[in-house]
Amino acid sequence: MSLTAGRADPRHFGLPVPVPEPELPPGVDTFEPPFFEARSSAPAIVEISATADRDEVVSMTGVKLDGETVFDVFSQAPTAPEGHVTSLAPLTKDAAAATLLLPPTLPPWSMYLVRPRRGASGGRAFAINRTEAWWVGPDKGTPGTVVSVYGRNLARSNKTAEAHIYIKPIDGSGRYLRPISVNPFRVSFEIPDLPSAAYEVWMHNGHGGRFGWSGPLRLDILSRSPWAGQEDKVISVKGFGAAGNGVADDTAAIEKALQAAAAAAPATVHFSAGTYLVTAPLKAPANVAWAGEGMDETEIRLGRNIDQSMVVSEDDDVQFRQITLNGNRGTGDKPLLRLSSARDTRLEAMRINAWGTAALDAQDASGLFIHASELIENGSFYGTSRQVFLSENRFRMTGYGESVVALWGGRDFSMIGNELTNADESRDDGHGIGRFFVAQAHFGSLRNLYWERNVSRNAAPHDCEKVDCNKGEQICFEIVGSMMKNDFVRASASSVTFRSLADWGKPVASGRDLVIIGGRGAGQHRHITSIDGSTVTLEAPWNVIPDKTSRFALAAVASQAVIYDNTFEGRASFSEHDSDSTGVLLYGNVYDVVVDSNNISQMRHGMMTVALDSTYGLSPYFLQYSNNRVSRSNSGLYIGTTFADSGVAGIWGGLGNVYRKNSFDDITYIGVEYETWDHDGSDYNATVFDGNRFTNLRYGFVDAYKLMWTHDGVFKAAPQKRPRRFNTILYRNHFRRGSADLEGSKGFLTMHPDNTWLNIGSTWEGFASGNAGPDLRSGER
Repeated sequence: MSLTAGRADPRHFGLPVPVPEPELPPGVDTFEPPFFEARSSAPAIVEISATADRDEVVSMTGVKLDGETVFDVFSQAPTAPEGHVTSLAPLTKDAAAATLLLPPTLPPWSMYLVRPRRGASGGRAFAINRTEAWWVGPDKGTPGTVVSVYGRNLARSNKTAEAHIYIKPIDGSGRYLRPISVNPFRVSFEIPDLPSAAYEVWMHNGHGGRFGWSGPLRLDILSRSPWAGQEDKVISVKGFGAAGNGVADDTAAIEKALQAAAAAAPATVHFSAGTYLVTAPLKAPANVAWAGEGMDETEIRLGRNIDQSMVVSEDDDVQFRQITLNGNRGTGDKPLLRLSSARDTRLEAMRINAWGTAALDAQDASGLFIHASELIENGSFYGTSRQVFLSENRFRMTGYGESVVALWGGRDFSMIGNELTNADESRDDGHGIGRFFVAQAHFGSLRNLYWERNVSRNAAPHDCEKVDCNKGEQICFEIVGSMMKNDFVRASASSVTFRSLADWGKPVASGRDLVIIGGRGAGQHRHITSIDGSTVTLEAPWNVIPDKTSRFALAAVASQAVIYDNTFEGRASFSEHDSDSTGVLLYGNVYDVVVDSNNISQMRHGMMTVALDSTYGLSPYFLQYSNNRVSRSNSGLYIGTTFADSGVAGIWGGLGNVYRKNSFDDITYIGVEYETWDHDGSDYNATVFDGNRFTNLRYGFVDAYKLMWTHDGVFKAAPQKRPRRFNTILYRNHFRRGSADLEGSKGFLTMHPDNTWLNIGSTWEGFASGNAGPDLRSGER
């Protein structure tokens, strides 16, 4: 990369800028990389780690990364007049993937442009630490509404002090806004007093100068809120004869009040303090609020078994606030509140007592807000809902409930500041099984998901004789159900043609992704927007266009999720190996997920990354686990290929995953379980362990067969047909036995000597054996 070749424009790198382009705010780094031509014959990066500081390791997939390929890294100190290009040899490299150590001489937290090169022939440069704004929520509101931008690398140096927000009309100039709160993954601001219209929101983290923009995200500024005017007309149920004494049947009176409010909408139906007995389902009309005097003062209670939902809200612009809905165990197995496909529903400062069943069913809701409320339930179903915001709620689980949230598709989902507990641990039916959230892809792909400051307490299966203990993962992605495609015909920048799509078995509608799981372009996934015959059109162009060597999967996936600053606590029985309690499980087709700064304790596994049977192309790519703290758990970190009967050679099970600066303490069994199953395929490549610390554990890092099911320190090798582990990087990790038993302890153990490793500066201390680390390709650099 020559500094004399002329200065580049962000669009040369495929990076967006607002149009018209504004002046950068004060304090944004100077960043002026050189212009260069990316040649089609050059080595190419497909995907690369999105976040890294100097003296940290990044991972990438690509084409022609082996051989004589080197990497040119452009960086520039914040106020330096000129940048600098550093040429680096990779730590590891092969035809599919490479790893790279960013040298400590680089300026800290610059944007780093990484370009692969052979001789004079260079490929496209990729940016590390570039602002990535994924979604905005809520995506509409009136002036004064607080909204957030969600993504990664949103804040300067990935801290919590500085971020820049720019809002503009679609066809005009805009203005900078002052953020209300900042962290690396969410930045909040108040909608300014602007005319109602569609606007673009752009973000900048202060790095990268003109090259640091991310956007646009659409935000609709409204002239009035969906619930505007409801408080202007208040209709009292007492005016229609409701007694509210907990004895009289108030059903007819409430129905009349609701009908009157519907005729006068927007309006509010008011329930003064008392208990209102009902004996039939109630229907919530559109644009009507239900308001009480407080969840402890006003209750609507079901007085008999009806075996259907107590309240049905299928219309838009409905509110419930300061009120309790008590199903009184009379809805059978039906959810207490059925929302279906309602839009703009708000539940605030209310209680839903759905003991023994689901609190709500929101199959395809849009714009759902649940705030400062208490839900006593078995868990709720959110289907393919989008723009869902659960904040400052208390979820009290009953009946071995599966999870607080089950999401089977959809997007734009946020949980902030919620608490998960068991409803009554003195009762058998007063427990859940410890799941905050379960994502499954039955109805299509999921993306844009966020968790922050949620807290769980004593959350895991408590009695394996009464409940399936293969559960308990608190944030659980179980993304299965895909099909390999081996009939490639041709590809363009944003489409792929196959001979047929009939083998999918049902229409391949938008809502699924095309994933490259082997060959050229591996590690990429693109959302399908339309189908024309046997050609799929993609939402965004490929970074590297696939060819006949590429292996594809048509799949529902989960992507663009952040799990940040949560506290997940299992049960004190974690070391008994009695459940699958896990802080975070990323299982199957999961991509671009960040797990950062969480506190995890009393788990069977602290965190898990799982690839499945490669016949179905189920593979986690480009995950980042960083700055997490795991303590008092059975095993700290699980990475493996499991639950599979057969596989296909040449399919990648894990690519580009990074585990950085996590700490593990008081681990009863194994620090890192690097598990292998017994089939071809699902290989891992370029997995990075960077700067992690493990203390007080008997087994440090174990690479062996079916580790999930062992607990006695007897480790086995897998059969010859098994997933391989290529180019695993161990960089400055530290394993210390500490107070754990010395007898039989092992620091580093691999039962598969043909796996390939590179150890740089990692140490193992105080173990009975394995203190030297890996034997293969081990050494200081």
